[in-house]
Amino acid sequence: MAVYTSLSDSDMRALVADYYLGELVSFQGISGGVENTNYFLTTTTGKYVVTLFEEFDLDEVPYFLDVVAHLKHKGFNVPAALIDIHGERLREVNGRPTIIVDCFPGGELKGTDETSCRLMGEALAKLHIAGEDFPVHRDSHRGVAWWHKTSQAIADQLEPEQAELLLSQIAEFDAFITEHPDLPKTTIHGDLFYNNTLFEGNKLSAIIDFYNACHSWVMYDLAIVVNDWCSDMATGELNSAKYKALIKAYLHEREASPEEILAWPHMLKIAALRFWLSRLEAWHGAKHDPERLAQQHDPLEFQRILESRVQYSPSLVEFL
Repeated sequence: MAVYTSLSDSDMRALVADYYLGELVSFQGISGGVENTNYFLTTTTGKYVVTLFEEFDLDEVPYFLDVVAHLKHKGFNVPAALIDIHGERLREVNGRPTIIVDCFPGGELKGTDETSCRLMGEALAKLHIAGEDFPVHRDSHRGVAWWHKTSQAIADQLEPEQAELLLSQIAEFDAFITEHPDLPKTTIHGDLFYNNTLFEGNKLSAIIDFYNACHSWVMYDLAIVVNDWCSDMATGELNSAKYKALIKAYLHEREASPEEILAWPHMLKIAALRFWLSRLEAWHGAKHDPERLAQQHDPLEFQRILESRVQYSPSLVEFL
């Protein structure tokens, strides 16, 4: 279970007492996450989620809360932080920045299909448009600077073929982006895997976990989504039907520029590399701690996706 900061019954009661949430009924740690600690919280007024941030200091968190508040104001079902009895939305519990958010109806998908991909494509395009006027432009904490530093630090721990793949793809992307420095950017989610959405039947009920949000390339965020929602994780290959459904829905809401169409194959590869690298970093950082290692996602999934995209990356409009 990915609960890195444990809360006792008295901790949770003290937290609930500072919100307009009635009395504590129960709470339970949420498994599955690898970056933050999350608890389901049930009180006499409803069901909520408590998040303790494990990777950010207190002064770093407001950016992410502001992104979510902006999108909520635009009409999206997103988990905005609740306000406590002191008028604050962020506090510190057991040394970690902490918020409480509403728990939306619906559940995680067990897998994607053409319908869910179509709904995600439409929602993502609208999310990108809504993020254009968010005023704060924050670089990703796992963006270009991070992948340069981390790849150099980890390369000698990899097999030679892995290190070559990692470093050559970063160099290739650097060369492309140097020649195309003005690709459109917006405020992006940055981690919109299908397990960061909630569905009620065939309805997208919420988009959650905005803690990789940043100001970055629009096509990069779309590539992150495509690589997760439309790939066969066993082979890394794209499912053409899912890909077509997602891209067609996206482009119906937001037209891609000629330069974005040109950038698309590069974005598919660098988006795969980013998650391969973050999983490699987490795996190597936990390899001497069996309990923590068991909580990590498999780096090989995104190595296979990257290798597949190197072999073949479709045009943005190929299947349309």
